[in-house]
Amino acid sequence: MRKKKMEHKLIKKRKKWPWILLTLVLLIVLSVGAFWWKYGYEIKNTIADGYSYSQGLKKSDFHPRNSTVIYDRNGKVIKKLAQSSSDYTPINQINTKIRKGLVDVEDQRFYIHHGVDLYAIMRSVGSTLLHRRTEGGSTLTQQLVKNVILQDQSQNLTRKLKEMVIAQQLEKKFTKSQILEFYINNVYMGHGSYGFSAASDYYFSENQNDLSIDKIALLVGIPNNPVYYDPVQYPERTKKRRNMILYIFNQRGLISKKTYQAAREKPLGLKLNEKKYDNDVSNNYALSYAVYGATEELMRSSGFTMRYDFKDANDRQAYDTKYQQEYERAHGQLMDGGYTIQTTIDMNVQNKVEDLIKQVYAPYTGRTANGKLTPQVSSTVVDNKTGDVIAVVGGRTTDGDQFNRTINGYHQPGSTAKPIVAYAPAFERGYLPQSTVIDSAVGNPVVHNWYSGYTGSTTVRHALENSINTIAYKLAAQDTKGTYYDDMVKMEFARLSPTQKLDPRLAIGSFRNGVTTTEMASAYSSFSRGGQFIHPSNISSIYDNDNDRYIYQNTHMKKDVYTKNASYMMINTMQSVISDGLGKDASLDNYKYTAGKTGSTDDNYDSYFVGMTPDFTIANWTGDDKKEDSLNASERLLAMKAFKSVGEYLVDEMKQKDVDFKKPSTVTVSGSNLSVNTKAEKPSIQDIIDNDFSKYNTNQADKNENRLYNLDYRIIYHLTKKEEFKREGKVQKAIDKYNDNPIIKESQYNKKLDELQKIRYLNSNVKRQSAKNDFNKQILQLQKDLNLSQAMFQAAKDNKKVAQFESEKEAIEEQREKKRQNMVDKLMPQYNSQLQKVKDAYKNNDSDKEDQKQKLIDIMNEIRSYGGNVPDLKIDSNGNSSSASNTD
Repeated sequence: MRKKKMEHKLIKKRKKWPWILLTLVLLIVLSVGAFWWKYGYEIKNTIADGYSYSQGLKKSDFHPRNSTVIYDRNGKVIKKLAQSSSDYTPINQINTKIRKGLVDVEDQRFYIHHGVDLYAIMRSVGSTLLHRRTEGGSTLTQQLVKNVILQDQSQNLTRKLKEMVIAQQLEKKFTKSQILEFYINNVYMGHGSYGFSAASDYYFSENQNDLSIDKIALLVGIPNNPVYYDPVQYPERTKKRRNMILYIFNQRGLISKKTYQAAREKPLGLKLNEKKYDNDVSNNYALSYAVYGATEELMRSSGFTMRYDFKDANDRQAYDTKYQQEYERAHGQLMDGGYTIQTTIDMNVQNKVEDLIKQVYAPYTGRTANGKLTPQVSSTVVDNKTGDVIAVVGGRTTDGDQFNRTINGYHQPGSTAKPIVAYAPAFERGYLPQSTVIDSAVGNPVVHNWYSGYTGSTTVRHALENSINTIAYKLAAQDTKGTYYDDMVKMEFARLSPTQKLDPRLAIGSFRNGVTTTEMASAYSSFSRGGQFIHPSNISSIYDNDNDRYIYQNTHMKKDVYTKNASYMMINTMQSVISDGLGKDASLDNYKYTAGKTGSTDDNYDSYFVGMTPDFTIANWTGDDKKEDSLNASERLLAMKAFKSVGEYLVDEMKQKDVDFKKPSTVTVSGSNLSVNTKAEKPSIQDIIDNDFSKYNTNQADKNENRLYNLDYRIIYHLTKKEEFKREGKVQKAIDKYNDNPIIKESQYNKKLDELQKIRYLNSNVKRQSAKNDFNKQILQLQKDLNLSQAMFQAAKDNKKVAQFESEKEAIEEQREKKRQNMVDKLMPQYNSQLQKVKDAYKNNDSDKEDQKQKLIDIMNEIRSYGGNVPDLKIDSNGNSSSASNTD
């Protein structure tokens, strides 16, 4: 009986297994189906794109490219950059141990796989899951595709899939020896060096064929992470990496154990070859600024996202490391050639601005211990209409001093921080220039003014005119949400400290890591555009000649930071700094509508001035680079004198009309008092959008007017109909995807902005001009809609602030009224008592009757000062009183 029961249970269990197995299979099939339904179209397009991309690849694509050429605003060549540190070497001339060692370390199955190594991928996934460490699964061929062909460092499925498709096609087109040759000659090795030959020459001043095994191991270890394993910056970690490579060489039989043991004891043996190539731009401030800007745009085009806000110091440090690595890669890529860079540089204006500043600083001939002139200077000039950088002066001379301070000169801005941190946000919260504030002790430690003591009650305008620190601190402290920090993030201040997100000392210029004159000029320039920020740049476009596409086109994208009302009140108040405040020395003799703000640090190591007219903004810094010598009284005026000199020149050069800053219709000016009528605020669509896309589209239409719109992709670009329609399909799919997820909250704005930029990049590859123009119109409309949504969010935010302000104001008035009534109630018994004393004194004709009467009058006046109502009294000699109505 028991045996039968056991057999029955066993049969029952066996019957369950097929159903469990079927369920698992069904779940897997459904999961795969759901995944394919969601991503299938994109995957098929990516694969097709990879095949299309690989068809045009040829051997010359992996050889050094034509020089990068930089043009000025008039199309004249400013600089033709020579090839960077790269020396193409055929495979049969490459050191055998480099070839073998690289394969042993980076891709052991190189000669077996066909571009993609599934075994390596599985091993990488297993190592990540089981051992919680990351191992590379990419082959040398895939690395070649990612870094040379796609030039895309982004981490996503479509990029990886496209990389794998192209890698497999590459293996069909070229032999293993050719692919290895391409890799060895193109891999980035740090410090602007591409390929092992260039790296050998830079790090050791030797030909790669003459390297010893320990030096070969060092070079083989660099490509894994050129920044982390930088022999110059991090010799200790590089040595550990080299010794690990030597160990692998020994395990693979490339060297003997004896050689391994001897080689690991050797020093790194660096002998840097600091060559000066013709691509040196350090002697031209405008040119070096353009190369810096172009490098960052190449980083963005390769998938790198610029960040300005961080969770903590570790997050900041991790980003900085990644940024430096990507910057060096992109900079080397730019120097390696193949790009056409159009700039807004006018060398006549640039040279004149430099000469004027040199004249201002000419009397100061002192030098530091390392021979640099002191005090130093940094100056950035921004065109307020476009946001373009007109001129930059990164120092007093480039002779023996190639440091461009407009890019990397981070110094404390002093009180020039007040408008962007304290005052403009306060105007947004409802303050007016005539609003009353109290100059009194505040802060821990206590904030001090440049004068001793405190002045008590004063206006916001007077506080800015006289640069009162306590008031700026108080205004920033009222902003408990730290919106001033968010505003600076929007305006791309690069070295903000996450520990200062709610630190009101930023309002008095206490920046932990400092700011540049470029950041300050572009921030102030936003006020002239009604609070809209434009990324500062002197780059118009970057064209990739080898791939026949634009990497970057400057559309002068605007980003809302401050409201129009707050921006105008800020400018109007800063005009008082020039006319009546501490900035009088910056007043222009040939133009009266000037605004600005002075700034200096406690120990007078830094002096700042940022000034503006409706057409341009200039930010000037002067001081000591290493903060060793304080500025004397005359040196502290140099920033203003430089503004005056350059400003007067630019007014004439730009033929600036004698017109004041544009005032919003919602602001009313009455003398020095300003008022805002929010009910009259009805922004037009043009006011909200106000961008240059329509101009750009018109220019494009003019250029292509005489072309055959429906055949140019075939005649000019030699594309098949299928290839062109694939490109157009990608753009349309991206637009559809964008429309499927409309913006519903302000935090989505930057993400949607990035999506639009990616659509523009896709559209730059469309060659049928009629289709391109149609897409441009759609993109323009999407941009307008996005800007309108942003404006609506801002309007809602402003309305909420106004409502909150009115509510707080009403509550304060109620509280004040209650306090006044309490005081009146407290004084009335005194009044009644004193009134009786006066009556008695007059009735008895006491000698102090007049004194008693005066005391009564004092009490009456005090009651009336609190809003109380007591009658005027007349007392006769008998002590009888009669009342009269109070008319005060």
